[in-house]
Amino acid sequence: MPAGAASDATSMGPGEFITRRRFVWNSAGVLAALAVFPKNQTVAAAPSNKIVIGVMGLGGRGTYLATLFAGRNDTEIAYLCDPDTRRFARARAAVEDAQGKPPKMVQDFRRMLEDKQVDAIINATPDHWHVPGSIMACQAGKDVFVEKPMSHNPWEGRKLIEAARKYQRVVQVGMQSRSAQYLQDATSYLRSGKLGDVHLVRVFNMMQHFPAKKGTGQPVPIPDGFDYEIWCGPAPKLPFDPSRRWLDKWEYSCGAIAGDAVHQLDLARYLIGDKPYPDTVV
Repeated sequence: MPAGAASDATSMGPGEFITRRRFVWNSAGVLAALAVFPKNQTVAAAPSNKIVIGVMGLGGRGTYLATLFAGRNDTEIAYLCDPDTRRFARARAAVEDAQGKPPKMVQDFRRMLEDKQVDAIINATPDHWHVPGSIMACQAGKDVFVEKPMSHNPWEGRKLIEAARKYQRVVQVGMQSRSAQYLQDATSYLRSGKLGDVHLVRVFNMMQHFPAKKGTGQPVPIPDGFDYEIWCGPAPKLPFDPSRRWLDKWEYSCGAIAGDAVHQLDLARYLIGDKPYPDTVV
């Protein structure tokens, strides 16, 4: 890694983020292979043996994951982080109710990366923060569970793999279907040869996606308690417009294929394996 990359990425003041491509170029990247967290234990783990976790992003998915891990006997949610403090109350209450202990609340996730007591990070941010946030966590010595899609683009994904290997961190991407019983059953059946040779896989995604919300195009004042600089981070800073969804903006999202259909595409690729199929068809 070029000199100064780690310190530049973690020591900037509030709201001071370099461009995403420059940041990732000056960093290294991550291997999504092994589970970050052990399976439920039959007895409660001692406090010193618990995996201490910080959560980035308190939308629906982040709050769900925080509550889920708060309810385990071998993990503790020590931090909840979101640039929008209006999300704090609901997430904090859910976690405290699940684990009997309130987490610390921060707007800037770099604060929890500085805490040496934190073992792992759950990254449930919008897509544009998946790779930069995960690389910074690896640099800080944290293991990572990052929601799908792993990266905003293929190049960033490769840099994340490099970082995981360089910093020897465990990183898992949130492809929960990999752990499902139906996948194990399908894999056993396919590899038994009963289905024969597979030459074509078609993927269908039946989820009903809401119409795109591109926004009004009229910027409005940023509400109190929302650090929009941190939310945008290394991505382009579009005018703040609460009438749009980040899922519908390429600056922050990969779109529906990478954001949702990736589950089915991943299963198809996993099931057929690395067979000598052609890369292109004319």
